[in-house]
Amino acid sequence: MDWTLFFLASALFLAFYDIAKKASVNGNAVLPTLLCSTAFGTMAFVAGIFLFSDISEVVSFDLKIVAISAVKALIVSTSWIFTFCALRSLPISIATPIRASAPALVFVLAFFLYGERPSLVQYFGMILVFGGYFAFSWAGRHEGIDFFRSKAVWCAFAGAFFSALSSIWDKCVFQVFSAPVECVQFWFQIFLFIIYALVLLAMRGLKVKSHPFEWRWTMPFVGILLAVADWLYFKGLSYPEVPVSVASLLRRVSVVVTFLLGIRFFHEKNIWRKALALFVILSGVAILCLAK
Repeated sequence: MDWTLFFLASALFLAFYDIAKKASVNGNAVLPTLLCSTAFGTMAFVAGIFLFSDISEVVSFDLKIVAISAVKALIVSTSWIFTFCALRSLPISIATPIRASAPALVFVLAFFLYGERPSLVQYFGMILVFGGYFAFSWAGRHEGIDFFRSKAVWCAFAGAFFSALSSIWDKCVFQVFSAPVECVQFWFQIFLFIIYALVLLAMRGLKVKSHPFEWRWTMPFVGILLAVADWLYFKGLSYPEVPVSVASLLRRVSVVVTFLLGIRFFHEKNIWRKALALFVILSGVAILCLAK
């Protein structure tokens, strides 16, 4: 199916995005890093519109499209703030697999929002996902991380939750509202930048303490790689027959690439323990999303 290629390509760009993100935010201030990377991603996307499309045909001022894009930006910005806070402190081989469990959270949200009832096989998938978390707890203890008491770990879970909420909203945006992909992403990028700028200004005004900010050359790549990954994901999701749970699962294939690259670039520890936990979580997510 053509749409699977969009999701797998999105996963590849998302993996390199995760590496650039870790390099940018590691021990760095979260909000300025998000603001800088989003600015570059927005400029790259707008430049792409000018080069390959007619901007007057792409950009619409339809209030419905602007509103749904603003809601998506609010959900995603919340997710990324939590995720970046987690990634600043946690090894990428722990933070990224937690986020990879977002498809399982999509399933849980569908249970509460749409009244979907899991089968016995899907209950087994949920047990595997939570078993994977306990396996990460075991691996984390060997690095001095108290998995279920660490603020960074709970930030990673919060980021995954809002990522799952974003996936639920994406289905409405592209399959229920049938909103045009490029127009939604244009306003989404603009609103992301505005939200981060306002939060940063509010923090400065309230004199909230944060880590010192340091410019890093990987920051432009964070925004650009994410903009490309999002465009590919939105394109795939615009196909009317695509199940959002399967789409979310295919996109999370990126975690395998990120895990391997994290070993190479960040010299992560306890690899075999984490690999076992990652395998258990991904197996549970696959069962949840694919079992009938």
